[in-house]
Amino acid sequence: MRQHPAWIMWEGAISDEICDYIIESGLTLLPNKASTFKGGDDPNRKTQVRWIQKEAFPDILDIVDKFARDANEHFKLDIDSIDYLQFTEYKDVGHFYGDHHDVDWDRSDGRHRKISIVVQLSDPKEYTGGDFTFMTTQSPDPITVKKRGTVIAFVSYYDHAVSPILSGSRTSLVGWYEGPRWK
Repeated sequence: MRQHPAWIMWEGAISDEICDYIIESGLTLLPNKASTFKGGDDPNRKTQVRWIQKEAFPDILDIVDKFARDANEHFKLDIDSIDYLQFTEYKDVGHFYGDHHDVDWDRSDGRHRKISIVVQLSDPKEYTGGDFTFMTTQSPDPITVKKRGTVIAFVSYYDHAVSPILSGSRTSLVGWYEGPRWK
């Protein structure tokens, strides 16, 4: 485990077999064109997503839950739920997600995302580009964060991005632990 004040990373923490299982499970779901809090087409994002619901795949959510709870031992945030995961596919050359954070500050239900979790499902030999980086804090080692089965958890308000895919495709699993509004 590598720690930074803004993030925690577990290198290769999830086995190839579990990564394969998550991919196989995700591919059974209907694909959706990804959007952002703004809704509709957003020029800052070009990916495809599928939504993994807790009711359908509780075992997959349990995997992410363990890492989020471990991360929160470091972050000490007021979190209480995660209801779904985003199976994200950067399927084609040029797919990317520009600089963004994961908190919808305009939410009206009194809740905010607090901890973001990304599980690297693809083998880094399967693609080029698709680098995960932070904009306003130190980024993790680019080789380590791309290693299959690596998990990174970070405070959701940190800006981050995934650079354009240059060849192949990248698949990840993303989740957000929520809690009462940031104070």
